[in-house]
Amino acid sequence: MRIIRRCHLDFSTLLFFLLSFCCGYFKQTLFVFLIVLWHEMGHVLAIYLSGYRFLKIELYPFGGITKVEKPINSSINKEILISLAGVFSQILLYGIFYLTFQIGTLSFSSYQFLIKSNTMILFFNLLPIVPLDGSIAIHSLLEKVFPFEKAFFWYEVISLLSFFLFCIGNYYYHFDNYFMCGVLCTQFILLKKEEKYYFKRFYLERYLKEYPYKKIENESVIDLKKLKKETLHFFWDKNKYVHEKEILKEYFGQIS
Repeated sequence: MRIIRRCHLDFSTLLFFLLSFCCGYFKQTLFVFLIVLWHEMGHVLAIYLSGYRFLKIELYPFGGITKVEKPINSSINKEILISLAGVFSQILLYGIFYLTFQIGTLSFSSYQFLIKSNTMILFFNLLPIVPLDGSIAIHSLLEKVFPFEKAFFWYEVISLLSFFLFCIGNYYYHFDNYFMCGVLCTQFILLKKEEKYYFKRFYLERYLKEYPYKKIENESVIDLKKLKKETLHFFWDKNKYVHEKEILKEYFGQIS
């Protein structure tokens, strides 16, 4: 019941339900909505298993956004698990749909519609576009290779290029899914607006807290842009290596 109370329906979702009811497509809309909700429940389960705090789910007509309270310096592997948990849960749906069809609960037409809808939602969520699951998984993989800010830069570049390709494909194949294009564009703009605060929070967490770093790297110059998740850094300064917290202390002293 606590999870249900944290599910929030966007106004566009309520409007879409009303229109589908008036046009005689309420059953199909409900099926799609239940697939989306099942997908988000996969994320919620992974969040709890990872030891983080689930905040809420925002549900849109063809997708949802699950919000979680966790540090930016969280485990990269846990990030990947949470991002792909919704897709994994959808894969289970194929078996559930097949069993319910075999025992006669679902008609053949409903079974076909559910399989098609589940497949479309699954592959859509794997697109590397902010804020879709594919983009979060790509971002996490980039963080395994690159410093935090550079990984974020390539995350934005890949997302923007993928968005343009999605819009071109949407126009070329006459999908006319302009609402979804608008939602994705809005989410990217919000990401850009919050970017500098995201970096500041990343630095502040490193300064205030201790994390279980997996490796240590020594840097020849002082440059906070070299900071990498799951890595403890020492910077060469005045003939000795200085802990990153000392550099961060000076950094926050300068901007305070």
